[in-house]
Amino acid sequence: MKSYLIYLLLLINALGIMSCKSTKPVFDPETSDKEMIIFGTGGGFTGKVIKYILTTDGNMYSYNGTETSKIAKAPKAMTDQVFANYKMLGFSQMTLNDPGNKYSFIEYQKSGDKNKVVWGKNPLENKNVETYFAVLMNIVKKLKPTETL
Repeated sequence: MKSYLIYLLLLINALGIMSCKSTKPVFDPETSDKEMIIFGTGGGFTGKVIKYILTTDGNMYSYNGTETSKIAKAPKAMTDQVFANYKMLGFSQMTLNDPGNKYSFIEYQKSGDKNKVVWGKNPLENKNVETYFAVLMNIVKKLKPTETL
């Protein structure tokens, strides 16, 4: 009888250890030195911000306000094209901070340097911003087709 009790306690202990979650975050864009493009939407009634993060190594993450989770790995050619287009379209020299109640944003980050473009209040004169943002969101849809954005 005592041996059954000991085995039961060991089993419960083992199950408890296996069910523990790691508290280490998947990815933290605030502390990472990786080159990345962060984009998404925010505002509205709830003020909720949805962020997507694409790193130069092709990893795509989503951030829902509380946690970061990896979506998938984008193909290298696609990732290289996204970063090349960011530079070619001149986003790094662009100054746009015009959020409305609901807004969209694209942010570039590398080794602590940041440039963020935010819009939503007024129509954009430069349509390249909206087109580039639509391309980024389509990549998310391709990598994460089962969830609505």
